[in-house]
Amino acid sequence: MEKAKKRILDIWYHMTLRKKLYVIIGSVALMMAASIYINLQVVYFFIDNVQMIMDDNLSCYKFQDSLGSEADQFAKFAMNRTPENEAAYESSRKEVEGHLKKLPYDYDQVGEVRYGITWNIFNSYGEYEKQKEKILSMRAGDDGYIRELYKAYSMQEYLDTYAARLTRAVLTEGNDYYESQVPGLRRMPYLLFVISVAAFFLLVVELRFITGSIVKVLMELAVSSRRIEKNDFTGADVKWDGKDEIGHLVSAFNKMRHATEDYLAAAEEKRIMEDRLHRQELERSELEQRFSMAQLQLIKSQLNPHFLFNTLNMITRMAQAEEAPVTEEMLVSMSNLLRYSIRTSNAFTPLGQELKVVEDYMYLQRMRFGARIRWHVDCDPELWEEEVPVFILQPLVENAVIHGISEKEKGGAIYIRIKKKDEGMWISVADTGQGMDEEHLKEIQKALTARGKGLGIGLGNIYRRIMAYYENGNVLLDSRKGCGTVVQMEFGKRKG
Repeated sequence: MEKAKKRILDIWYHMTLRKKLYVIIGSVALMMAASIYINLQVVYFFIDNVQMIMDDNLSCYKFQDSLGSEADQFAKFAMNRTPENEAAYESSRKEVEGHLKKLPYDYDQVGEVRYGITWNIFNSYGEYEKQKEKILSMRAGDDGYIRELYKAYSMQEYLDTYAARLTRAVLTEGNDYYESQVPGLRRMPYLLFVISVAAFFLLVVELRFITGSIVKVLMELAVSSRRIEKNDFTGADVKWDGKDEIGHLVSAFNKMRHATEDYLAAAEEKRIMEDRLHRQELERSELEQRFSMAQLQLIKSQLNPHFLFNTLNMITRMAQAEEAPVTEEMLVSMSNLLRYSIRTSNAFTPLGQELKVVEDYMYLQRMRFGARIRWHVDCDPELWEEEVPVFILQPLVENAVIHGISEKEKGGAIYIRIKKKDEGMWISVADTGQGMDEEHLKEIQKALTARGKGLGIGLGNIYRRIMAYYENGNVLLDSRKGCGTVVQMEFGKRKG
């Protein structure tokens, strides 16, 4: 025993420092890896299974809860078919469908019992949806309406019963799993304690051999490190006469010290360069704003010839048929529009002026379309003095007239709503015109996300100006074929 011990010590003392460190690091790493591996195996195995059970519990609970809410909303909508009840019912129905899709439906994962319950729920819910559609296609006074309604209520009770059974099955399964894991988990701390004690003991034994002159050079390295931490590179290099691993360490440290000093100098040069780049970026941003102003002036110079032609022809016909008042008012409105578009050079104007331009434009359109076109503005007079970008409303109203209401035989209405929102403003321009199909709508919405590329002159220019002038500015568009279109603009704080 003594000979074996002596031989081990002899081998240890004749090892190079690198090999000693490798032995120490390797043994500690091996013990730590074993401990970590065991911990991870236990934790991941337990957490994965518990997480799956918790997710199953939550999915079942949410489905059962949303199913009850949907039943209540359907009952309200069936008895009183108001738009509010319809919206609440559709929302709850979509919530149920979403939770239904998340129910686990893998036979190998959930087992025979849960698979059977879930299969019944899926099939029953499909029949339940058909029954609701049948009821909603009927009127309250139709023959058999009450019978079909109570049939739907019966299906609701059936689904609720199976949802409760599914929840109980999941809870039972989770409880069984937990009870089966408890004995093993209780033994695990003792095993981990033994491994930790062994690793600590091994580390203490091995560190006893790392003493002597190594401590001195390590102290010098520590002092020099503290100086480097304070950006003080005036001290002398750490010295070590030997050529062993400590010598390599000291040499590497000295090189690192000089490299750090060079790095800080380079970092200062980089900071100066970044300051210059920042100033150039500010200058570029200013140039972009000037370019936007130039675009605005170009847009304002491009009055729609077709609009002018139609309007002037209409004024001529009215002048032939009447003698004065209407023609005079139309000419005044037309001249106001021309004057505003040609003489306005500022990028911003009071909101009241923009509304006046829209009023003049809509007056001309009323003369053209008569009772086929209507419009309404909902705006607090206190907001009239708020500044907004020039020509932010008239192009949207013109789009609503040309592409929406004029193509609809019965005409339609335009609604402008303006509200104060935090430090900015919210503006909505909606019409009840022809609307657009889903494919065209998606193209425009995609163009909005691409910084306005591909949009028309009017909407694209509005989008780019809002994004250039305001922080957190945004333009949203939605439309439905045959129902109309709405454009919403959000203005945040104006950029400096």
